[in-house]
Parts: sequence; structure tokens; C-alpha cells
Amino acid sequence: HVLLIQRGRFPGKGLWAMPGGFLDPTERILDGVMRELREETKLKVPEKVLRGSIAHKDVFDDVNRSLRGRTLTHVYLFKLDDAAELPKVKGNDDAAAAKWVSLAEFNSMQSVMFEDHYSIIKNMLSRA
Repeated sequence: HVLLIQRGRFPGKGLWAMPGGFLDPTERILDGVMRELREETKLKVPEKVLRGSIAHKDVFDDVNRSLRGRTLTHVYLFKLDDAAELPKVKGNDDAAAAKWVSLAEFNSMQSVMFEDHYSIIKNMLSRA
């Protein structure tokens, strides 16, 4: 499954995307990842478990990847316990909704994804 949020604001209002946002001025990248993940999804997984579940990370920096201008995106792939029930999530902050999507469903969502998030997720999943 992939955890997605539905954007509640422009640009991309109504489109599906990876949870995320911009760093606070004094914030380290992983701390910002954790903060944004919780703010937008209300994910109820202990931070220690999340930090221990990082399977891969990468930076996406194509100069034309965003209409918002030069945007560097640090992406973290978390691999949670396959045997466990999916944690509950709820859209919050600037996310209108949050949901777990099966990989089969995700594969048909390219037309409703924000900017290059579909290709980023496909890239990350190929490395898992």
C-alpha cells in the first residue's frame, strides 16, 4: 500500500500526492519529514518505529519538476510490517484527505496525481 493525501489547496487542489511540505528554517530534513507526515495524515505510528522503517531515501531535483519553481524533494520510503493492520489515517492541515491505496489501485492513478509524484513513487517502489 501507498499512503497518499489529497491536496486541499492550490496548486493541485483535489489531486493526490505524497504527504509532505517545506522545511522550517531550523529543521533537519528527517525531522521535517516526520512533522509533515503527522500533520497531513495523523499517522499513529511511533516515531521510533517510523525511523526504524526507512527502507530507502532519495532526492528528486529535476529543475523543471514543479510549476512552483525550483523545488528539491527529499523522499523517504517507509516499509511497515506487512503482517500488521494498516494504521488509521485522516487528512489534516493542508490535506483534504489521506488514505492508503493498494499498489494495484495506485498503478491506475497517474492522471489524478500531482506534478511528478506518480513517477517518484514508482521510482521509489522499484528500489524497495
